Amino acid sequence: MRATPPNDITLPQFSAAFIPFGLLAIAALLYPEMLQNVALDLGRTKATILVTSVMLIPALVLYPFREVSQRVANSAHLYWSFAYLLFLLHAYWAVFVIFSGVANTFKQMGTVIASVNFLLLFWWGFEAILLWTARSTSPAAARFQIATRVFTFLVFAITLVFLRGGSVRTLGIIFIAAAVLAQIVGLLVRERDDARRPLIWSLFR
Repeated sequence: MRATPPNDITLPQFSAAFIPFGLLAIAALLYPEMLQNVALDLGRTKATILVTSVMLIPALVLYPFREVSQRVANSAHLYWSFAYLLFLLHAYWAVFVIFSGVANTFKQMGTVIASVNFLLLFWWGFEAILLWTARSTSPAAARFQIATRVFTFLVFAITLVFLRGGSVRTLGIIFIAAAVLAQIVGLLVRERDDARRPLIWSLFR
């Protein structure tokens, strides 16, 4: 198991991730202005976490196939990194606009939920920085990337499906189904390419 850092990113690869990122960011900031019964800042806080979830879907779907080609790996890392920028936008609006600071965020959200959110914010950010600066191919880097993605997936899946309702829960179901299906297909593809290795060992590749 080795990491596949971003390398030789082309303009089409960058554009394929940057354009959706830009459109989603604009939509998250402008759409709440059309809602009459929702406060603007609260609407933007909710919208930014939803567009982060949308941006994460292609990142998590592509990641199991990162070893297929450098193009796939680059695309997965680009979607993943732009999703984090959207999450930063959400964190800013939630912490400094809605809750007016870190201390009040813990007070209003509760210690457990706030701690998980801040852990995700710093963990994901640290991993993204290492991804683009260290560009390590070591097994340790691969394990760290997998751990980060699993933790991020769990936080978003639980939040979207179990802590929300309506259309947000529907998005959560799509989010979970897409990521899990991609992981299963990725395991089957790797098993096919290495028939001598039992399927269970593919989990650790």
